[in-house]
Amino acid sequence: MDFYDDNGMTLRFAPAGTRRLCVMREGRAVVRAWRIPKPTVLVDTRERQPYCLAEMHPNWIGGVKQATLKAGDYSVEGMESVLALERKSMADAIGSAVALANRARFIRSCARLAEYRWKAILIEATYEQMKSFYPNQDEDLCTEAHPNAVCGTYDAIEAKFGIPIIYTSRDRRLATERAASWLSKHFTYWWLEQNGHGRMLIDTDGI
Repeated sequence: MDFYDDNGMTLRFAPAGTRRLCVMREGRAVVRAWRIPKPTVLVDTRERQPYCLAEMHPNWIGGVKQATLKAGDYSVEGMESVLALERKSMADAIGSAVALANRARFIRSCARLAEYRWKAILIEATYEQMKSFYPNQDEDLCTEAHPNAVCGTYDAIEAKFGIPIIYTSRDRRLATERAASWLSKHFTYWWLEQNGHGRMLIDTDGI
């Protein structure tokens, strides 16, 4: 998978894995024996640019359905009341943090998101990009917003509401992979816990 930095230099990232999530007990893989399912991801009906989760990561995601979610853009079937993932493009992340009308609405949505056991805000940009002056990066980001104000807002949201902020990439392939990995791992831990197998993937190291 090739990407390019601001100077046109090629950057190489490891491609996403193609195998199922590894669940081990006493040195033995148990995914098939225990018939651990893949999650069915629920995508909010208001999500305008949904990730191609099942198409790009069929080893992790079993399927996708549309649903009206109370918070976030993504959840998992069976976990609607405990898990929510909010997706934000870089432009939306900036606007939500500093535009007065957007900010008030965003803070209210964070309060709802905070009620979930597992939640996160996934931003389609690296921290370096969020900390760099926006008009210098992209004409679509022509805004007078200061990066410190934007990043400081997300730090405050994480501290106040306990919502992890996940910085990913403006390349949707990497952002999609990060979302698929996050959703599938949370689902698998939950499924194991619900079925009396303990909240761990690999028992030898306790992860």
